Amino acid sequence: MISFSKRLLIVLICVVILILVYLTYLNHQDYIEIFDLSYEFKNNRPNISSQKLLDIPFRYLINNEFLCTDENSEILAVFIVTSYFGNVETRSSMRQAFPLEDLKKHKLRRIFLLGTAPTDIYINQDVIEKENEKFRDIIQGNFIEAYRNLTYKHVMGLKWITTFCSNSKYIIKMDDDIVVNMYMIESILMSLNNIRHRKFIAGYVLTNMVPIREPTNKWYVTKEEYPFSRYPPFVSGWFYITNVRTVKNLVALVNYEPYFWIDDLYITGILAAKLKITLYNISKHFTPNSEFLQCCLQDFNKDLYCDINIGPNGGDNNMFYHFNKQAKKCFHGKCKRRLKSIDESCVAEQKMNLGKGLGFVNSLKLK
Repeated sequence: MISFSKRLLIVLICVVILILVYLTYLNHQDYIEIFDLSYEFKNNRPNISSQKLLDIPFRYLINNEFLCTDENSEILAVFIVTSYFGNVETRSSMRQAFPLEDLKKHKLRRIFLLGTAPTDIYINQDVIEKENEKFRDIIQGNFIEAYRNLTYKHVMGLKWITTFCSNSKYIIKMDDDIVVNMYMIESILMSLNNIRHRKFIAGYVLTNMVPIREPTNKWYVTKEEYPFSRYPPFVSGWFYITNVRTVKNLVALVNYEPYFWIDDLYITGILAAKLKITLYNISKHFTPNSEFLQCCLQDFNKDLYCDINIGPNGGDNNMFYHFNKQAKKCFHGKCKRRLKSIDESCVAEQKMNLGKGLGFVNSLKLK
């Protein structure tokens, strides 16, 4: 007859085995299957007055929760645009290039993500609220605008999508100082059709990046913040494309990972790696040089297609509008293919973004 102590030992071993099997099961499941963040809009709208955003109490100061509830419209993609509180002119340029009516024609939506800036001497909260009353396209959280708070803003946008815009086929996250050829968006998205049901992030993939340990550097990261010697591959926060399934997984995991202030690295690198999300490199659409966008404007005037679809505005807050105004005629088939790539032929005035001002360097042929 088995003694009581042996029976107890057998029970304990069985319990340990069951726990190990269960943990293995969890590791092979999508986080969204464990932490379901979906909501039923019509009958059970969630309480949004008090939430958690990573490690801070959170509420929306401005919310446009009905942006995606038009039952008569299929939504191809929603742009979530991280924008600084005071960048009114940049947001205006994007709206002029593609107002809501035009976005809807292309099955698109757009929302701007803001924090608060009580010390801004140019723009106050009343101005932001009036801007939103006119355009109804702002999401504002109750955190302070700061470079090291960008992760709060980024995650806020992803959380908002899972709650209020989960009927969108794609999600496009971008910064407000990035120029995008809006007439090429549908073509870029179509190129991702074969992966659209998977967990993925498509953008400008960065690899072999290492933490900068020099305290005077803007990107200085302490070993307490990130103890490893190399970053995982990640996608630039300038512009990336994903889907609701992927975003729900990321949002669920945020609740279990410590805060890290480099937002694109945190979300598309650290979290994505833990979730085994595939990163797709679509860097052929990008340029890091704003000068190339100037050359594209010159080419549009010659009825030539531009090789570039995504790039920085170089401090020109109206570049988004001017670029898309010129790109429109190519969308209607009035442009010819160029004989040389833009990096072989572009001659432009090199610009350097110095915050509020612009620095100009002598003309330079870019190679």
